[in-house]
Amino acid sequence: MPFVHSEGIIDRALKFLISIPQKQPTRRLNWTLTINPRMDTSPETYPSWGADRTTVTPDNIGEKVYLRVELQVFDRMPRSNALMMNIRTYLISMEDLVTNPQWAKRIHRTMRSLPPEIVDYKGLTRYHGMLVDWLSQFDQ
Repeated sequence: MPFVHSEGIIDRALKFLISIPQKQPTRRLNWTLTINPRMDTSPETYPSWGADRTTVTPDNIGEKVYLRVELQVFDRMPRSNALMMNIRTYLISMEDLVTNPQWAKRIHRTMRSLPPEIVDYKGLTRYHGMLVDWLSQFDQ
């Protein structure tokens, strides 16, 4: 994970998790891009979906690339003090996302400004430039 040490990410994550009180569920969002509307993109299932990234072309990028957003909820259990984590996953294709002009502009500018380390970390390297080019038509 890029910047994990220089930005103090591990310490901040630990502080976040430790500070979650009982009876006050805490939310966070996480995002990535995925190819096709696949829910399970865990590392264990990589052999079944990893090659999908090679199928993206300028002609099908809008229908193949999906924004994946996870709403993660952390809830501290009263008796054990353990943390329970729930994840709600939302998927939307770029083709559908760009039907909202504000979202289209925002996703283009976000993708265009991603540091190379994040592009690589998120696994977008193979099609990132193609996606930025495709999205540019919606940010005039």
